[in-house]
Amino acid sequence: MGSMYPYMSKPKQDISIDVPQELIKDLLTESEWRMIKQRLLIMKFLEEGLTIRAVAEKVKVGTDTVVRVSKKLHNSPLLRQIFKQNKSPVQASKWIFGQSGKKVT
Repeated sequence: MGSMYPYMSKPKQDISIDVPQELIKDLLTESEWRMIKQRLLIMKFLEEGLTIRAVAEKVKVGTDTVVRVSKKLHNSPLLRQIFKQNKSPVQASKWIFGQSGKKVT
């Protein structure tokens, strides 16, 4: 018996493509883009040696979010390499969820 959802199946082979950052920004909603930046910021703080709780307080997320991001960082050699070489793709910034462009001082 075949899959009920053949169009949702996993690709048969891994395909690597180079996607420009501007295209990614166009594909993602503002909220999705902020969430990616937030996760990168969490990784940056973890690599700086902050505790799970300190990162959660600083980024204003739950400790479960920091733990999930920490696991992703731990399991990805590429992410670890990027952050260990101090080539963090994000700058520390504050933002209010759901309010683009407004920064908290």
